[in-house]
Amino acid sequence: MTLPEVRTPTAAPVATTLRPVWLRRDRVIVAALVVVALALRVPYLGRSYWIDESVSLGIASHRLSQIPTLLRHDGSPPLFYLILHFWIALFGTSEAATHTLPLLVSLLAVPAGYWAGCRLFNRPAGIAAAALLATNPFLNWYSTETRMYTLMVLLSLVGVTLAWRAFQDRSLVHAAGAVVTYAAMLYTHNWGLYLAGATGLILLWLAWSQGDRRLAAWVVAAGAATLALWAPWIPSFIFQAKNTAAPWAARPAIGDFFADPSTALGGTLGFLVVPALAGGVWACRHRSDRRDRFVASVTGAIALVATVAGFAGAQIQPSWTVRYLAIIVGPYLLAAAGVLAASLPGRRVLWVVCAALAGWAVIGSLLPNPNGRYAKDNMAALAAAVAPRMRAGDLVLVTQTEQTAVAYRYLPAGLRYVDPTGAVRDPSVVDWRNIVSRLQHASACRAVAPAVDSLPVGDLVLEINPARKLGASGSAWSKAVAKQVSADDNLLRRDPALTVIGIYHPGLSPRPYSPVDGVLFLKTSTARACG
Repeated sequence: MTLPEVRTPTAAPVATTLRPVWLRRDRVIVAALVVVALALRVPYLGRSYWIDESVSLGIASHRLSQIPTLLRHDGSPPLFYLILHFWIALFGTSEAATHTLPLLVSLLAVPAGYWAGCRLFNRPAGIAAAALLATNPFLNWYSTETRMYTLMVLLSLVGVTLAWRAFQDRSLVHAAGAVVTYAAMLYTHNWGLYLAGATGLILLWLAWSQGDRRLAAWVVAAGAATLALWAPWIPSFIFQAKNTAAPWAARPAIGDFFADPSTALGGTLGFLVVPALAGGVWACRHRSDRRDRFVASVTGAIALVATVAGFAGAQIQPSWTVRYLAIIVGPYLLAAAGVLAASLPGRRVLWVVCAALAGWAVIGSLLPNPNGRYAKDNMAALAAAVAPRMRAGDLVLVTQTEQTAVAYRYLPAGLRYVDPTGAVRDPSVVDWRNIVSRLQHASACRAVAPAVDSLPVGDLVLEINPARKLGASGSAWSKAVAKQVSADDNLLRRDPALTVIGIYHPGLSPRPYSPVDGVLFLKTSTARACG
């Protein structure tokens, strides 16, 4: 069965038929690029967990039937957590074990990029896309983070490619694949909505502007089918939007609209890489055939509209951060590969960019860095330093609530946990529901003091604080956290029953992305914290 025909430029076939010798050579090249990607990413396989990863592990470690309910408290869709649940059942919860999952997905993105480039353009574009994905800093960084971002890059590559092939070839097989892929994206991260919406709108506009009402109806039908597959999760999505969302986020400024996608595409070299790619595309646009330019324009437009939609959505409900831009990495790189691979000057730009990114990554991995294991979070270092002094029944006060899950991951078993909102029943997860309001109305004397007062003399209290000041600017959440950090710290330091016996600042040089430090108190009397 086929969909109705659409009129698009047809100066070249959708994909060049690969002769056996070319196919063998391409396989060798793609395999070599996978090895390059592995070499760039594997040095960080054992990097310690940070906040989000520990939450992933905490949720995935529960029974399957509990995961959807726990995610209503967190704010994410369930697919990655379900995959992780089975992964840790097979391989365990060590850093190397769980980081291997996103690492493998990031490596799979390389041959997927080759496939997508060939399906959308031709062989040279497939090789170029694979090279860009093999050296992409976003994939390098998130390939060793137990989160869903590399999966989103992979799904976006497959989804956009299948959607275009279904649109151009009128293939129900490709259409069904696109529907399933976009539904999987919606079950992986909420920002999948932006890419799915952008794809549907652009393809619908193309069909409508060419007067093909039947194809437009098929695009609408595919969108409806995607929504139907996502429908079971919609009530949870609405609940999350009302009660959890991303309270830590601030509304992005116009500069973020340009800087953050640049970081996603080029990392710390984004200010050089993105202008080089964009300039190369512009200079070489007439060297590619008309059809390839058209497909590249559509693919780039999908990424651009998704970026604009995410930026606009974040003005209504703040949710903007570089890692959420995983949805646009694949389409943008495919668009660049489709144009630049068509000419020698364009290929030179591509290989210079890839060589610069690979070289920069190698330099970063070879430079002496005694804190490399704690580049994202130093909670593991703090736990290692303080663990020999703690025993079951001691109290841990985590003044930044979401750090509780990573503290629980690394500290000894049998400890009690409290945060600024009170005793923590399940320290392996974080309850984000109405967190700003709960922090704003929290009282150290009501939430923390009872736990301290209940300790017997001789027990310990470990206070874990953010090592960087929060709340000077930004979201209401950061200001509420800063207020509670100060209140809880003052409570402990003024408590006549507590004596400071240790101050810990491990793994802070250079400073991690999410740094903490610790103060250890000894309970020396039965005096009450709040008089």
